[in-house]
Order: sequence, then structure tokens, then C-alpha cells
Amino acid sequence: MRWIKLFLFFSILFVVGCTKTEEKPDIVIDIKVSKNGYEPNIINVERNKVVLFRITATDEGIEKDKDSKYYGHCFYILPPYDVMVENIEKGQTKEVKVKMIYPGHHIFTCPYCSLYFPTKGDIYVK
Repeated sequence: MRWIKLFLFFSILFVVGCTKTEEKPDIVIDIKVSKNGYEPNIINVERNKVVLFRITATDEGIEKDKDSKYYGHCFYILPPYDVMVENIEKGQTKEVKVKMIYPGHHIFTCPYCSLYFPTKGDIYVK
């Protein structure tokens, strides 16, 4: 019986912890990413809102070769969200919907470029 309770607890925790969603967005945030960083790089949202992030690359990023794993830019919200949009080509817009369930300060970045360019931003969930 104890194992069943533990299993149910962790199953519920997993379902509640999923932040990428197909729900209708409450807010749309357009973000431009380049070697100069993100614009905007500070985002404030309310907790439990579904945000549609639309990320547009305005330059080619660190790698110009389309066959490279590091081609273009990306948008990565660090854990606990752990949401990644990869390989955004110059002029391309990619989207991701995220339910903002974790309050506090969270960081988003482009792991491809972050060692070379100031590609970091902050999300504050109230």
C-alpha cells in the first residue's frame, strides 16, 4: 500500500511539473535573439499563466553551417522549466508554449552562444 501511495504521489508531481503545454496562451511574448543578446532580456509574468514565446533570430548565431549541431540560436529556459527551442535560423521564428508554474527568478539563455556573446535573460514569475 505504501508503494502505491508513493507511486501516485510521484505521478501527480510529474504531471503537475510539466511546463511545456498545448493550452491556449494567456500571453504572447515576442523575443529577438542575436549575438548582442535577447530583446527583451527581462520578462515579468504572472504565475500559472500560459506564455507563448515567439523567438526570432536576427543573425546567424555562432555557427553558419546548417549541418552543425550549433547552427543558429536557441532559447533555453533553465530548470526547473528545462524548455529548449533549438536551431533558430536567421530570420526564422520558432514558438513554444510554457505554463509558468514555478514562482521566482529564472534564467533563459542560448547555450550555443553564451560562452562568446551576452545571450542571457531573466524571467520573473510573480
